[in-house]
Amino acid sequence: MNRGSGLLHVVKERKAFSTLVILFTLALGILIGTLVSRGVRAAQKQVKAADAQELEIPAPQQLSSAFSKITKELAPTVVNINTESTVRPQTQFRRRSPQGPQGQDPQGQGPQGQGPQGQGPQGQDPFGDFFQRFFDFGPGQSQQEFKQKSLGSGFIVDKNGYILTNNHVVNKADKIKVKLLNDPKLYDAKVIGTDSETDLAVIKIDTGHALPFARMGNSNGLDVGDWVLAIGSPFGLDETVTAGIISAKGRDLGGSQFQRFVQTDAAINPGNSGGPLVNMAGQVIGINTAIATETGSYAGVGFALPSNVAIGVYDQIIKSGKVTRGSIGVTFQADAGNSAVLLRSFGADHGVVITGVQDDGPASKAGLKQGDVIVSVNGQPVKDGDDLVAKVAATPVRRYGERSLHS
Repeated sequence: MNRGSGLLHVVKERKAFSTLVILFTLALGILIGTLVSRGVRAAQKQVKAADAQELEIPAPQQLSSAFSKITKELAPTVVNINTESTVRPQTQFRRRSPQGPQGQDPQGQGPQGQGPQGQGPQGQDPFGDFFQRFFDFGPGQSQQEFKQKSLGSGFIVDKNGYILTNNHVVNKADKIKVKLLNDPKLYDAKVIGTDSETDLAVIKIDTGHALPFARMGNSNGLDVGDWVLAIGSPFGLDETVTAGIISAKGRDLGGSQFQRFVQTDAAINPGNSGGPLVNMAGQVIGINTAIATETGSYAGVGFALPSNVAIGVYDQIIKSGKVTRGSIGVTFQADAGNSAVLLRSFGADHGVVITGVQDDGPASKAGLKQGDVIVSVNGQPVKDGDDLVAKVAATPVRRYGERSLHS
């Protein structure tokens, strides 16, 4: 009995061992099959991608290093401009008389007996009473003149100390002081000339030595999306650099017809006015001039006057101290003057249709009349009204030419 029981035990152990061997063999086969299958698939994929190029990790070139290089080059040419002007009040504030119904005083007249009822004397500031109470002016007492200080920016364009900035930075200033980078001295500046149409001014300082100056670029080469840097002194913080892109070109802000701005999202704030807008070649392609904002500070929309306009203004100012622009004495419709349908009706595919001609003006003397189409100026095609104005304005005064038009 014991012998039979032992034999049965041995058989069970051998059967268990055989089962384990079989399971191990199956597991090993599955593992090997899986590896082989993956290898085959990988080989198949490699075959399919045989025409692909391997990816390479480029050299670590950072955009920030380009910004840093440009800043080091341009920063010494950017200046801080401090101005002081005298504000002289033009109006004496007087308290209004007590008013009855409908804005009348007890005598049935408008305040002071002048002007429309309820509007005060003709020419009187409607907020005069407010300022009188706020500043505690007595009857008939005028506000005393006071000194007003302002800050702005500019940049050197000539080794002899000629500086480009905005006209509104130096306009009506009694004193203009210029601070250079890493120089504690404030230099007196004199105005060489200004141009209110483009809001540009040229000033000059004398340092007794040659100064570093910025290189001017061609703003016609700008494209929307190009990287730019704005350098200046926002809120009086010297040599502040901000980065952005060109957001748009040819922006008309409804001011002068000679101002078509470059729009950028580089941060521009009060104090940046007159500073340079610089491309990635380290060239000035704009003069920071204005911002669109509801708070008075940066809101992502800044405007710079194109460098090509600034160069033309600067060259005239240093030659004659003023800017003179050509004019031919014609009018046109800004929106419809270059309509394709209208132009085709006159037999032209481009140009501007004249809607009016000034009597005894250059155009009238040349024989131009209403309905003529100006297709070129000095051999250069005219695209639209702004283009016509720009080309005519850049033409020297008293220059004679030939007519080229469709009528």
